[in-house]
Amino acid sequence: MVTSVFEPSDPVRGLTFLPSGETPWTGLVAAALSDGGFDIFSVEGEAIASAPGPVLNGLAAAPDFPLRGEQFPLLFGADTNGALRGFAVIQQAGEVVELPLEGDEAIESAAGVCRYSAGIGYVEIAVLAEDAEAVVFRIRDTGGDGLTLAETARIALPFAAKTCAAAGDDLIVGDPNAGLARVDMSGETRAFRAGVSVSDVAYSELLGRPSVLAASAETGVLTVFDATTLETATEIVFEEGLNAPAIAQPVALALTGQSYGGMAFSSGLVAVYDRSDSRIKLVAREVVSRAVVSGGETG
Repeated sequence: MVTSVFEPSDPVRGLTFLPSGETPWTGLVAAALSDGGFDIFSVEGEAIASAPGPVLNGLAAAPDFPLRGEQFPLLFGADTNGALRGFAVIQQAGEVVELPLEGDEAIESAAGVCRYSAGIGYVEIAVLAEDAEAVVFRIRDTGGDGLTLAETARIALPFAAKTCAAAGDDLIVGDPNAGLARVDMSGETRAFRAGVSVSDVAYSELLGRPSVLAASAETGVLTVFDATTLETATEIVFEEGLNAPAIAQPVALALTGQSYGGMAFSSGLVAVYDRSDSRIKLVAREVVSRAVVSGGETG
């Protein structure tokens, strides 16, 4: 059931989608590379850009950010010094350009990032600190030399998380060793699953069911959890088939519910970086939805 396969120039640390609302077929898939920099692909696997940049922990996106009167896809990540960094993807030129962030954005030993919320003229990014805390920053273009950065919330976490996803006002946080948790803005842990190994997480409604999709390099499966209770809904195993590779060690994950054009991609996509063969693999979001309904068929 793997639809497309990309070969990045280096191992991947983070994945995200950059969909286009006006022209869905021009949406992009972005990868942050282990040695620093980015690879940007079209949904057909065409390499749009391969750009230098810092090593980033995690990757978050603002696909249609208003910047100087135009809209650009932006990428965000935390560098190895704990600072939040921002980048604009210039698709026509095949470039990724860093945008200065004006504000106190340094966090000691930041472990990951995710998009928390977005509104008119701003995006909020949650940064995971290794002292078991998430710090939310609001980013806007106020006409200065760079983008304006302002802290809006600090959320206590039950453990030092490596990956996160927004679920309404709550955060889903995960770690390969500590498990999976849902935490509200006050720091209250609303649900917790110990004993599950989580390499990366994403949140979505699958056929109306609030769900958490988690990749595990340890087990080699994609697990769907009920987003409210974090009880396991199903486990999805992608085995090798005719013209379709397996997914054996998923370590990075991205999910979008926005259309990328065509019948297969009209309801969104899932992207997985498989460490076993160092390739990015795309799966139609509809495949995951059907697996939840059927109880988890092997693809």
